[in-house]
Amino acid sequence: MQTAARAASTMGLARGATVMRHFLHFLFATGVALSASVVPARANFADAQAAFELGDYQTAYAEFLKLAQTGDSNAETALGVLYDNGDGVPKDQRVAVMWYRKAAEKGNPQAQLNLGIHCEQGQGVEQEDAVALGWYSKAAEQGYAAAEVALGNMYHRGRGVAQDKKQANAWFKRAADQGNASAQQNLANALYFGDGAEINYAEAFKLYQRAAAQGYGDSQYNLGVMYEKGQGVPKDGAQAYFWWLLASAREVPDAARNRDRIEKSLTPAQRTEAQTAARQWKPALAQANRSNLETRPGGAVSRGQKNEPDVTGTAFRISPTHYVTNFHVVHGCQRLRVSGTQSAERQASDERNDLALLSVPASSGATAIIRIGRIHLGEQVTAVGFPLLGIPSSTLSVTSGEVGSLSGVQGDTRFVQITAPVQLASSGAVFDASGNVLGLVEDKPNAAGLPQATGDIPQNANFAITSNALQGFLDANGVDFDTAGLGVATPSAQVAASAKDVVALVECWQ
Repeated sequence: MQTAARAASTMGLARGATVMRHFLHFLFATGVALSASVVPARANFADAQAAFELGDYQTAYAEFLKLAQTGDSNAETALGVLYDNGDGVPKDQRVAVMWYRKAAEKGNPQAQLNLGIHCEQGQGVEQEDAVALGWYSKAAEQGYAAAEVALGNMYHRGRGVAQDKKQANAWFKRAADQGNASAQQNLANALYFGDGAEINYAEAFKLYQRAAAQGYGDSQYNLGVMYEKGQGVPKDGAQAYFWWLLASAREVPDAARNRDRIEKSLTPAQRTEAQTAARQWKPALAQANRSNLETRPGGAVSRGQKNEPDVTGTAFRISPTHYVTNFHVVHGCQRLRVSGTQSAERQASDERNDLALLSVPASSGATAIIRIGRIHLGEQVTAVGFPLLGIPSSTLSVTSGEVGSLSGVQGDTRFVQITAPVQLASSGAVFDASGNVLGLVEDKPNAAGLPQATGDIPQNANFAITSNALQGFLDANGVDFDTAGLGVATPSAQVAASAKDVVALVECWQ
């Protein structure tokens, strides 16, 4: 599960050009586990789960309610999630707490954890650390790893109980041994900084490795530090660069600065090898107690690891029934989803130009305008998208720059080169100064053939397939779309604000 919160300030120590990241990581999971040992096989439960995953929350609510009325604690917990997030019902944290309490009193560890979260934060119930501690303890005593992390955090901070960092680390270890990445991160911090434990770089390195393999950005960052300094592992600048590539893709503070700094000390071959490895990297198996319905403080819902997409990317809405995205984003996908809830199908694709057309049920809303007319060297561009191919992200990235060249590698006029920073393995739309789509970001590691041509991938050599190629693709597939030439220039921030209405996250299950 992704980090739910970062409570407590950093306790990192400045070490030359780098600072280790030392945060308490929380794991707040709730919902319905699919394990047959937890949830009996029932058609209506499976129907409710399927409806939730498809975004049909009203159907999910109706089915879960039927089960909850029979006293099913898993369904009661699921209803709590729906009320926590306002999915299919009005958002009401007091009602969510009511359902969590019903399930928690039956011994459901997920509900006990969620009820503890609400008590700790005072959401829908009076804020009481001691009561939260009690619910966390009940769930942790059942071996529920997410609750073990939450309980460890309470001991670490001295909330609801006397501060005891050794006891905190004991709970972190129990969860870490189950494969819980938050616990692995926390225990590694303790061993690295000597926080309630003796400093042990070798063991800290192993734990950071395990958490980093599951996609924890701070652990990835810290591995970079340890590789650069030779702490618990031989010094290896190329490995430090690799981990900082991944951490910077997750927008971990200072990762991009360290990545760019150490890159200068590597050979072109080392850089290319690390970039290729980072592009192909995917998170390992999920940690203990990940569920298919999850909630975080404040009620934001995310999908569990078993249901997380294999690849994410960016699309923009070109008509009421169509989105355009990159071919490399949707290639090999068995299932597609746009904007979190909308099922999509690949209608057409053009591998050579890295374009794909997605069809969706008709809906209202803004559509993108395609740029026509000559593209000018030096004109302002804004790149907008979800840039983490293979590393799911819900944060929209916006960067600005200008057209640096009117062709791609070896004079390929299907592309333009842009100076807007683009993260590793990115996708996204490129807008001109008037808010028209000027092009679609090309997969950066491939960089339109750049490695083959030069043996290296310069950081600012980013490319976009032009709107001319895009128009030909849409025309060939009978899609109606709006066009406009370059008009009055507007600030990049204003372009980005308008672009958010037409840009969407694409999720792919392979």
